[in-house]
Amino acid sequence: MNQPQIVLGNPIEHSIVFAGPFGVGKTTALRSVSDIPVVNTDVASTKMLADVPSKHTTTVGFDYGEWHFPEGKRVSLIGIPGQNRFEAIWDLFLSRSSAVVLWVFGERSTGLSECRDWLEILACRGAISNLSIAVTRVNPEHTEPVLESFRELIAKYNNFAPVMIADPRKPTDVIQTITMALSSPATKTGPL
Repeated sequence: MNQPQIVLGNPIEHSIVFAGPFGVGKTTALRSVSDIPVVNTDVASTKMLADVPSKHTTTVGFDYGEWHFPEGKRVSLIGIPGQNRFEAIWDLFLSRSSAVVLWVFGERSTGLSECRDWLEILACRGAISNLSIAVTRVNPEHTEPVLESFRELIAKYNNFAPVMIADPRKPTDVIQTITMALSSPATKTGPL
């Protein structure tokens, strides 16, 4: 007979928050790398995006998953809602996170302004120092000009935040954003 494993304390080493605008792929990114079944609070959405026509749900609480480094360290992954009306959730998780991955739309006309808004949100909550930026939905022919625009903006908030092209559906891209966010020397250890 198998005995249940008993764990005293919290075995999580770090907590990563996936932040960004509605429909950018935070839940998809979390699902693509989580080593446990993802707990989510998605409900049917009344908001539709022209550039994300398949988006029929929205996160109203938070998503939760876990990812394990190859050497066994555990990282909690928390996806927060992208809409201002769920700001209370932002306050709950952003100030306690080890790091943040900010997902932004690369070639959407409002991509830079949404990124600026999210950088302000993160700065106000003390969550700007351990940050990586995942720019998604970029035409490969436009990669460098798009990245340069984002780098110029982000440098005003955090000179050291890595900015990369990432597809939330690709586990290797998502893992890279996580490890880059955690690579900051200022990264706090400990669970949420």
